[in-house]
Amino acid sequence: MLSAPRFPIHLCQPDLKKSCAACCGIYNFKNNARRAVSRRLHRNGTLLPGEDREVLLGALALHSQRWRGRDNGSAKRFETVFNCEFVGFLDEAHRRVGCLLHPLRHDGKDLRHCSFYGKELCEGHFCPSYYYLTVNEQLFVVETLNDWYLYGLVITDIDLVKGVYQAVPDRLGEAVQPELLAHPSVQRALRRIWQWKLRWPYRKPGCDGFGKYLFVGDHYEEFHIPYERWAVRPSPFHRILLALGSVFQSVKELRDAERIIAVDLDHAVQAIWKVLSQKSSNRPLS
Repeated sequence: MLSAPRFPIHLCQPDLKKSCAACCGIYNFKNNARRAVSRRLHRNGTLLPGEDREVLLGALALHSQRWRGRDNGSAKRFETVFNCEFVGFLDEAHRRVGCLLHPLRHDGKDLRHCSFYGKELCEGHFCPSYYYLTVNEQLFVVETLNDWYLYGLVITDIDLVKGVYQAVPDRLGEAVQPELLAHPSVQRALRRIWQWKLRWPYRKPGCDGFGKYLFVGDHYEEFHIPYERWAVRPSPFHRILLALGSVFQSVKELRDAERIIAVDLDHAVQAIWKVLSQKSSNRPLS
């Protein structure tokens, strides 16, 4: 009898349309915009010169030496996190990112001993999202995003995922069944929500994609919304607002942020209700 897998969904490489390499440090740069990250990943992908083992190992060592002096220096955002020099695009279409030294890429030969973390640490590491997100919460992201850059930012933001997963059913009045996530209209509506990670108007400048934490050198602190100073109740979207790195100068800005969230959540709920209505009437689903 086959035992159940430790984790039903492999969040790092869930399918052929996207993947996540956040734990490899791809976002841990002062300039972690899509273009800058893509440029680094593409550059790393050109470092494997051929099948000759000595030539290959020599090229890997040279690349590592250059990288550690440059990309793991002043360019980093959080100083104590190492940015792996051997992460890159895994396919010609640049849809998936991951380890360039993994044995699946080299006919079973494991080259991860050349990396800073080494084979043992890389092979046994699973990020907190594996442990703290339920399978249904994971599916909310996996089934609705096919963009490696945004997928990595979202799936590792536990507070955002949990906040959205709770808010949508609260407004819907019932749990969102996983099969509903297969419908294009629902996927589009949830992608609109995940886009907050890229386009949130109230994010603190220079705080791109790191959730509720503000990193300063070797230290980090959690964002704070001054409800007490304004004498207002905490927002019903408090968890989401923190996850988006929100900074407000006034109650007016807070209310505007809540309006943006409510509009996009209602859009998702309407898309789900439409699918449910069509199913109940046995009409073709669009």
